[in-house]
Amino acid sequence: MKTLLSHFGCTRRHFLTLGMATFAMPACAAGKGGSASYGTKVKFSKGSPITFPDFELKYVGTRKVSSSTYPRGFLYHDFEVSRSSASKTVSWSSGTGDIGPAIFQFDGKEFWLELSRSDKLGKLADNEVVIWKK
Repeated sequence: MKTLLSHFGCTRRHFLTLGMATFAMPACAAGKGGSASYGTKVKFSKGSPITFPDFELKYVGTRKVSSSTYPRGFLYHDFEVSRSSASKTVSWSSGTGDIGPAIFQFDGKEFWLELSRSDKLGKLADNEVVIWKK
């Protein structure tokens, strides 16, 4: 290996830096905007669009909704799903604590949006979302 590195004029440090960059870049590519695949953890931030094969997803923010039956209210996370001129808002909430996906239809297809916890991928960070195409 030393012969190979010296042949190309690389030091061991150059080789390690290049190797780390090669593996780190794809992991960051889908985070906070960019393209994403279904069934993967994707980082999101407010206003940054994430492109999935069937639509673009953008995090709008949170809102609290109270009612007479539950005055403490529920915290909703709102996402905008769009493609061309069609768009819709998808809202997710943990509600009373039963964590499950927000199921929505878009362009005649069914999708699941998971926050906080994914049935297949486990715990999600506060800024991670998983979209499943059903």
